[in-house]
Amino acid sequence: MTGMTGIFRALIVAALAAALLGGCAETSLPEATGKGTINMINAMSASPAVGLLIEERVLGSVPYKFAHGAQAFDDLTYNFNFEYLVPGGTAPIRTATVSLDVVADNEHTFVLTGSVTAPDVTVWERPQRDWAGTETVFEAGIAHLSPALGAVDVYFATTGTTPVLGEERAKLSFGERMPEIDLENGEYEFIITARDDPATILYQSGPVTYSARVSFTQAIFDADASITGNISVRSISTLGLFTELPDVNSMPTVRTIHAAFGTENIDIYRDDDFTAPVFSNLGFGETTGDLPFPAGTANFTYTPVGNPGVIIDEELLIMSQGQRTSTFLAGLPGTDLVRIILIDDRRSIETHAKLRLVQAAANFDAMDLYLVDTGTDIADINPLAANLTFPFVSDFGPTIPGNYDLILTLPGEKTVIAGPIRVDIVNGDVVELLILDTVDPTIAEVAITNF
Repeated sequence: MTGMTGIFRALIVAALAAALLGGCAETSLPEATGKGTINMINAMSASPAVGLLIEERVLGSVPYKFAHGAQAFDDLTYNFNFEYLVPGGTAPIRTATVSLDVVADNEHTFVLTGSVTAPDVTVWERPQRDWAGTETVFEAGIAHLSPALGAVDVYFATTGTTPVLGEERAKLSFGERMPEIDLENGEYEFIITARDDPATILYQSGPVTYSARVSFTQAIFDADASITGNISVRSISTLGLFTELPDVNSMPTVRTIHAAFGTENIDIYRDDDFTAPVFSNLGFGETTGDLPFPAGTANFTYTPVGNPGVIIDEELLIMSQGQRTSTFLAGLPGTDLVRIILIDDRRSIETHAKLRLVQAAANFDAMDLYLVDTGTDIADINPLAANLTFPFVSDFGPTIPGNYDLILTLPGEKTVIAGPIRVDIVNGDVVELLILDTVDPTIAEVAITNF
């Protein structure tokens, strides 16, 4: 029997070997014949950054109005996955998967619109542009990615060209794109008008210089609270590089906060024009509205109310088109006052809140900040932010929504100097916590602004 068992084993091994060899000779595995490129544009106005993956390999993270630069892959079939993170989450959330046949010598661009929790994914496909190196033209396309904007006409012409019906580059509605065209390199303006009404200009970029041998897409996005315009436009190259093209008719804004305890009410004048203040009778703890000013450099002078001959302080601001700026005057009488200047990113995000801290209480060299669930005893927990020195500012950081107590203590101690103050935060909130001095130098207060 031993001999027969050995024969059977030999036959089985021979059969397996033949099957394997046959499979190798007639394999059904696809073979690449070339490469195509992959790109992505995030056009979801309230989304966090979205991760792009080929199968399970991360290619990059794409925030709103950004693009992932073109990347080459073999012309095979892949699953492309899209993921995002939420604060406090343990793993990325997969929100969409698209199976795509990559075509050799073609460019494929994933465009995400809608909501990050249920995105609409469109794929643009076109032949790759190969530049010989001697061309004097650039390639320009136009895409309408603004669901808030209706049907429009778009003009893309040399600077100073007046829109004329019939000379528009394209008539576009949301989700449509104009195929690329070649234009001589140089200076151009991008203009959006109401459909069939060139006199009603909805957006105008101003002059922009375009270089030869580059492919650009003029992408129209929804505006958000971080800019002052009603429409956002970016020029995006196939490399993923972008330029925000602010509306020349949308001025920047400035918001001013009087956070200098002990300093009297103030008037604020611009560019040494003392005929009338731009902000009037601003008291401690008060905030102006967002006031528009022409773009450029401006000098703001702080004086006592009705007394422009006495200068309390001055500041120089550089204001870019469409930008929102907040300025804070802080410090104590008899000291050099401090000016805090912040560029405001007030865009709301659907998956979490955003929180900014401004420590403008000059009576405290430093403090600890706790943001805990309502009713929590802080005796045995660490602060959210430790040793906040004066002055301290943060960006608008991601925050988990919830019902919180805000408590301030002396640094490294549990001696409370403010709070508990109830702070309720929901997804989409953009909140500023401004810490101020009070009449009692051992106590601070907090002003809460929800943009």
